[in-house]
Amino acid sequence: MSDDRLPKSLDRFRIAVDVGGTFTDLVATGGIHGRRTYKTSSTPQDPPSALLNGLALIAADNSLSLAQLLDTTDAIVHGTTITTNALLTRTGALTGLLTTSGFRDVLPMRQGRREDQMNSKSKATPSLVPRRLIKGVRGRVDREGVIVEPLARDEVIEACRFFESKKVESIAISFMFSYLNADLERAAAAVVRHELPGVFVSLSSEVAPEVRLYERTSTATLNAYVGPILQSYLANLERRLRAAGYAGVVLIMQSNGGVALIETAGELPVNTLLSGPAGGPVATATIATALELPKALTIDMGGTSFEASVARNGITESRSEGKIGGYAITTQMLDISTIGAGGGSIGWFNPGGELRVGPQSAGALPGPACYGRGGTEATVTDASLLLGYLNPLTFGNGQLTLDQVAAERAVGMIAARLTVPLAQAAAGIYATINASMTDSLRLATVNKGHNPREFALIAAGGAGPIHAAELARDLDIALVVVPRDASVLCAAGMLTTDFVHYSVVSLVGRRDEPGPDEIERIYSRMEDDARRLLVKERVAPQDVELRRFAQVRYQGQLHFLDVDFVSLPITAEARSALHLEFIERHLERYGHSLPNTPTELVNLRLCAIGRIVSSEARCDRATETSVNASPKHRQAWFGGRFIEVPVWEGNVLADGALVRGPALIELPMSTIVVPGDFEVSVGPQNYLMYAHERALFDVLAELRTAGAAS
Repeated sequence: MSDDRLPKSLDRFRIAVDVGGTFTDLVATGGIHGRRTYKTSSTPQDPPSALLNGLALIAADNSLSLAQLLDTTDAIVHGTTITTNALLTRTGALTGLLTTSGFRDVLPMRQGRREDQMNSKSKATPSLVPRRLIKGVRGRVDREGVIVEPLARDEVIEACRFFESKKVESIAISFMFSYLNADLERAAAAVVRHELPGVFVSLSSEVAPEVRLYERTSTATLNAYVGPILQSYLANLERRLRAAGYAGVVLIMQSNGGVALIETAGELPVNTLLSGPAGGPVATATIATALELPKALTIDMGGTSFEASVARNGITESRSEGKIGGYAITTQMLDISTIGAGGGSIGWFNPGGELRVGPQSAGALPGPACYGRGGTEATVTDASLLLGYLNPLTFGNGQLTLDQVAAERAVGMIAARLTVPLAQAAAGIYATINASMTDSLRLATVNKGHNPREFALIAAGGAGPIHAAELARDLDIALVVVPRDASVLCAAGMLTTDFVHYSVVSLVGRRDEPGPDEIERIYSRMEDDARRLLVKERVAPQDVELRRFAQVRYQGQLHFLDVDFVSLPITAEARSALHLEFIERHLERYGHSLPNTPTELVNLRLCAIGRIVSSEARCDRATETSVNASPKHRQAWFGGRFIEVPVWEGNVLADGALVRGPALIELPMSTIVVPGDFEVSVGPQNYLMYAHERALFDVLAELRTAGAAS
């Protein structure tokens, strides 16, 4: 499509869309504004509608029709919570499981342990596949990868007839030792696809080709459970975008912090379970690099959840095993801890009469009481409004006027139960949610061997800057950084992402650990496969980066740690260096090490990156600001009482501007709460940074020195 009326100087667009539980955030580069952020209400019953509504906002802001916008857009990068929500709400596909005969109970038995080892009454999360939908079939691979019993095809066909009678929509296949030899799983999959065309099929040897039967089976089942949901969503999304006139590329955010083409994202849906929050850590790792901060702790507080992650030396920490929604998963993903704590989190009382906040959320509809959409329960946003932290007329960049009376009515029910004034009830909600988030941050740092005092806190999400100072005080963190686009940072991070793919080869089960030459051959094969995949994604050879690392443990140990191969190619000396690096990593993580105990390689892993974003695009451009700004004033809650404080407009504070607390700094879609013992300075790259009882640049210097030393 072409149109002579389009501005001749119009830069082509690149747009990121993050569909959250309450709001859909968008960041666009190009057009007449260069870079601008947008926010619109999510539509949980029809998520693509929120995305298209957001695109319409961008078009109108650039004096374009939607068709004109889409015609001048090169890429739409999309983060979605569709698979996460399907898992957490148990609304995924009806799933069946094919497994090795005699191992029908691997999934229901889990690992034979309680979910909460300290609680004898804890109950296991219900299995995604009921036992009646688990079928064992004959066919066996031994622990060295040799087929000792052929696949019983007749039993697979019989299982298919049973699954068909139960209207099963998706089937996971997980056989013993398939990570060493996947022939039987592939043969079973061929039968299933022939007998049940249209049914989604998930193979453990493709989803998680590594040791540990339960974790591999659980991951394959998760993939099957959310697969049809994601594929249907992506097909609908692409159909509606194409119908609107979009012919560019659509990229889907993955849990590993990279993107995948929409055509391939549906092949491994399990890799999108953290798609929504993955963009934030990517953005903050870039911010930490720009500010020369070796260690950064990211918080992202939106409408329904609170995420935390750690970045060191510009790289967000990742993991290859864990749990999502109580279900074991083994696939490479950013190490993001999540709790139900957001602006929409609801205040309630436990049986002992103690105030609690979350994880229940008011969501997008009806939302907090102050949204005026029918919500009646008190939420964190209602409390923030009553404490004076939010401007009811400019909330959400003026797209939503907050209802003060409705908030008073909702929080008033909490106040009546506590028999305290309204303001103290609101302050109680604020303090309670802060305590929950502080505990989450300790789990993300102290429990993993990190000292939070050595980190800078980077606050994101619409609610993050409102709470960041109190969290920093609780953890004795000296520096807080707030990007100007903090409320849409996940979407902003998506604009700086590249193609990222991981591959793995398990070494457990071999008679002996392979020598350096064999390890080199294994990595070479993985690298060749990765290059072929990136070629399909149209990545130029010079834009391919390959990182080798291994998962190492002491001999006989159950758990392992990720360790980079820093010396290449693989030699005896490189293997020795890996051992020493593991010793140091173990000491940092667990507080002790065994230098004289032999180590063993569990898995060899490869990270393949296809660069699609220039380094210049990774740092935000400075916005035009003015040092001649003067504040407004309003009553807000500081130090246990209401006082009149200055309210600054954040977007007109220039580099070097200084704001001493108590004060409020309003951004288009968030507010920075600055207590009396903090001061804010607009620093490099126009990030707003504030320090606790210290001079800002003294704190910066100390953090940089401490990070370099460690």
